[in-house]
Amino acid sequence: MPINFRAFLLPDSRADADTFWLGLGLIAFLDALRLTLLDAGPAMLVWLVILFFTASVHINRLRDAGRQGPLVIIPLAAAVVVKAVVAIIAVTAAMLPAFMNHLEAAGVDIDDPAAVQAAGRDEELIAAFQERMVENEAETLAAFAAGDWPSAVAFWLTIFVIGLWFARMPRRG
Repeated sequence: MPINFRAFLLPDSRADADTFWLGLGLIAFLDALRLTLLDAGPAMLVWLVILFFTASVHINRLRDAGRQGPLVIIPLAAAVVVKAVVAIIAVTAAMLPAFMNHLEAAGVDIDDPAAVQAAGRDEELIAAFQERMVENEAETLAAFAAGDWPSAVAFWLTIFVIGLWFARMPRRG
């Protein structure tokens, strides 16, 4: 049986369970290449194409199972939400050392949790840290880049877990 690449990329055919898994694997591989080879701007545009391909293979799987196409919202929405949450956590974790250094330079005793908590509510300290991050573009970009791989892994794990449900859908009619 020949591989139907059209079922991976365009929402206009049918994808049995094997084609569905093969398509998801290929698209995940393309996403890994995107993260490895592209800078932030082009990578974001290509991610939208990856998202379209992911939607297409899901729609084609739903079509093969005789289900309605709007069910594609479930895996895509869940995966994007998980991706965003993990990205926020990873970027925050990457910025934490710089923030702690900033607090220490501002005279805050970072060994005192109450002092650190109070400093976290100090609008002037926060504004100064934001200004520092804007001025130090390399540090800011590095912090944001720290969220790339963890969020991609979270996205694909979510897609694959929900994919178990989609792949097991029996054919109707």
